[in-house]
Amino acid sequence: MPGPLQGIRILDFTWAIAGPYGSMILTDLGAEVWKIETVFQNEQRRGAGPYVHDVSTYFFSVNRGKKSLMIDLKAPEAKEIIHRIVGEVDVLTENFSPGTMDRLGFGYEELSKINEQLVYASTSGFGHTGPYRDRGAVDIIVQGMGGVMSTTGHESDPLPSRVGYSIGDMAAGIYTSIGVLSALVERQASGKGQHVDVAMLDTQVALIENLVIRHLGTGEIQPRVGLRSPNYTPHQALQTSDGWIVLAGVKDDNWQLFCGMIGADELAIDERFLTNHLRTINYDELEPIMFAATRKKKKAQWIEELGDTFVVGPLNNIAEVANDPQVNHRNMIVELPTWTGGSLKVSNTPVKHSRTLGGAVTGASKPGEHTNEILETAGFSNEEINSLIDSGVVAISPNIDD
Repeated sequence: MPGPLQGIRILDFTWAIAGPYGSMILTDLGAEVWKIETVFQNEQRRGAGPYVHDVSTYFFSVNRGKKSLMIDLKAPEAKEIIHRIVGEVDVLTENFSPGTMDRLGFGYEELSKINEQLVYASTSGFGHTGPYRDRGAVDIIVQGMGGVMSTTGHESDPLPSRVGYSIGDMAAGIYTSIGVLSALVERQASGKGQHVDVAMLDTQVALIENLVIRHLGTGEIQPRVGLRSPNYTPHQALQTSDGWIVLAGVKDDNWQLFCGMIGADELAIDERFLTNHLRTINYDELEPIMFAATRKKKKAQWIEELGDTFVVGPLNNIAEVANDPQVNHRNMIVELPTWTGGSLKVSNTPVKHSRTLGGAVTGASKPGEHTNEILETAGFSNEEINSLIDSGVVAISPNIDD
């Protein structure tokens, strides 16, 4: 069933992760996305491995459902082609370094003259303004500069830690999709598009909002606290005899009950731990006693025994997540076909609409698979298309020998 963005057409210049993740969100919601790829493209150039069914999994996941147009953007004819295509789309997305699209002749100021309703979304490391504008950035750079790595990792470890997935890239993609959607809503009133400028660094600052207000209000700089909350105790991961659980919901009024349920009654009357504040500041003394108690039973036992009173769940690895019955009931893992004849399972969209369902439906396209279709939609004749193919300006299939 079509998604809520059916009828919205996007010209997608994005590459790597941050940009494609944002346009992937819009694809899953039903937008028709035309992905620009180089005429020299093939699976090996599309992205890193592992390669499954001769397909880059790195590329496949964030580019599922998009249509592929292979074009040499440096060819003299490319400017006219893109200008004609821009008249047929609602949105353009790109994540080149600021100034790159202008040099190619595809900047916002120029393209908005062709299509004044165009929503033009730029994702970059530091945005299109400011002293860092021309610096390069990738995920780990903004995790570091945005304060995220300084608060990640165990407090006893002297080394900073990167978040275990590309939160700098993903957050930028999420905020870019929000920017596009809000600009499309505003366009309904004004009849005009606008430039959406999202910086990866800004998204990290936005995500640590609580740490920012606490520091600016009190002067506190949050240290790394590892497996627990800096504000509530216990509110954390707990070791069991066969792994880990995660626990929340223990408060001062049920602390004694919790102590009794884990078989550590002595904690309930220990003056070091009578209040949340005391438990938090004396955590180093509390942890080994709690762990000694929770290591006496298995994960499943603790979840069953504590689940009716507290908020508790297993600490899952990726394989356990993929096999979780709740995750699968919500259709969060879907199998999509590859253009090479296989199939791959990917994470689905978490946004569930009651009528316009959307979601991941098709896999990543073969490079150039939709070159003809896209150019025809933009008004190019068969003669024009064939001439562009013959001259190497556009392509309809990858060069598998490269």
